[in-house]
Amino acid sequence: VYATDELLQDATALEGIVSRVVPAELRFLTEDAIIRGAGGVQPAGILGSGALVSVAKENLQAADTVVFENIVKMWSRMWAPSRRNAVWFINQDVEPQLYGMSMDVGTGGVPVYMPAGGLSGAMYGTLFGRPVIPIEQADTVGDQGDVMLLDLSQYALIEKGGIQAASSIHVAFLTDEQVFRFVYRVDGQSLWNAPLTPFQSANTLSPFVVLDAR
Repeated sequence: VYATDELLQDATALEGIVSRVVPAELRFLTEDAIIRGAGGVQPAGILGSGALVSVAKENLQAADTVVFENIVKMWSRMWAPSRRNAVWFINQDVEPQLYGMSMDVGTGGVPVYMPAGGLSGAMYGTLFGRPVIPIEQADTVGDQGDVMLLDLSQYALIEKGGIQAASSIHVAFLTDEQVFRFVYRVDGQSLWNAPLTPFQSANTLSPFVVLDAR
């Protein structure tokens, strides 16, 4: 990050803002790499993992929709020991469909999605008792990755010493600029290389379950 000496003198809080905003951006990019990183020079993302289970859309399901059957089938493909740690990650575009989702019972219906309970209740909505957290890194509704059920305890993330920050007045001395440098060494990948085929079933299971494109 480059800033002129005059700017630093005039905006006394700038250095503090830079020190706060840049680590937040590094965190955002790291979280995005956990989802879709290509590996190699960055973490290997879950969407590219060999352990990923992607649940097919329903027959004749309309484009850009999420239905009750999708959610049930995703939950049924989550490896049972991971259910207590699993979290639903969604694109915020999906939320309107969750609020209207219900399970048919006779001539009526039962709500499926339990929204957050306000000041006295839970911070997040839930599906099957697990939190539903909107994140920017999730794809828009209708694309693979708009709804993800993930147990991140089965993903290994390793960092080397946290974020290292330094500044220099020498790098851009001739243009009267001070330079702030941030280095963050991090890598990660799934602890699984393939889905699990259960002992008494042919339906593969995984700690990483997503919904196919629709």
